[in-house]
Amino acid sequence: MFQTTRDTPRYVIQAATNTLEALLAFGRPPHRFTPSELAQELDVDRNQAFRCLRTLFHVGLVRVDEDDRYVLTALVKQLAPVAGSQLSLVSTARSFMDEVSQTTGETVNLFVLDGDEVTCVDHRDGLRPVRLVSGLERRIPLYAGACPKAVLAFLPPEQQRAVVERVAEFPALTPQTIRTVDDLWAELHQIRAAGYAISDRDIDEEARGVGAPIFRADGQVIGAISVGGPTSRMTPQRINELAEIITSVARLISRHLGYNGTVFSPLQ
Repeated sequence: MFQTTRDTPRYVIQAATNTLEALLAFGRPPHRFTPSELAQELDVDRNQAFRCLRTLFHVGLVRVDEDDRYVLTALVKQLAPVAGSQLSLVSTARSFMDEVSQTTGETVNLFVLDGDEVTCVDHRDGLRPVRLVSGLERRIPLYAGACPKAVLAFLPPEQQRAVVERVAEFPALTPQTIRTVDDLWAELHQIRAAGYAISDRDIDEEARGVGAPIFRADGQVIGAISVGGPTSRMTPQRINELAEIITSVARLISRHLGYNGTVFSPLQ
């Protein structure tokens, strides 16, 4: 099983990973790159980007166009028909949830967007004696909680405003639940910048957690995954550790669902 930290996971060939990341970059605009442009896109040095491009050129996946930029060849079209066309979020996320559960020992939840709420569609209870216990089909409004806020932060502007501008009308789930429009907008900006949301006793006074958004192939946010536990264990350092894990996992799930974009951008 792979690891979810930034360290190179077991059994993963770093050079192959770099080359495949270079290949995936061609799925994003402008879809054509010089070595320098690809290096900037991937945040690597030019020599590394050049080696990746030459590797892809050698196996026939890219060619050099008239303007000396690399572009994809028709060979990549052979891959698309054999990819899964109907991918279930639950089945895609299952192995990732198992790993987060085993790695952290904390409660893991998977939510899908459902109107102005999110619904829990899968979960792993914590493995420690003192733990959070979740339940399938639990529904939570979008203005509170790690997964709900992670989803809300990446919704289209019209859907965001419909929730945010009514936040004062919604019930406070705990004394820590956000109650003003300005406070909620400010937190959504932070979530967009960081790529994850923190639940700090805003739906459960005894719990903290971290959630990150999951995207489908067309770039629309469809849900989120979270990990958390009792406040006694969820120190700032622990929250930071879990944030790194859960954002990495959310990106992998999104990629397995076909998403090949960048997540982080300021709110409009």
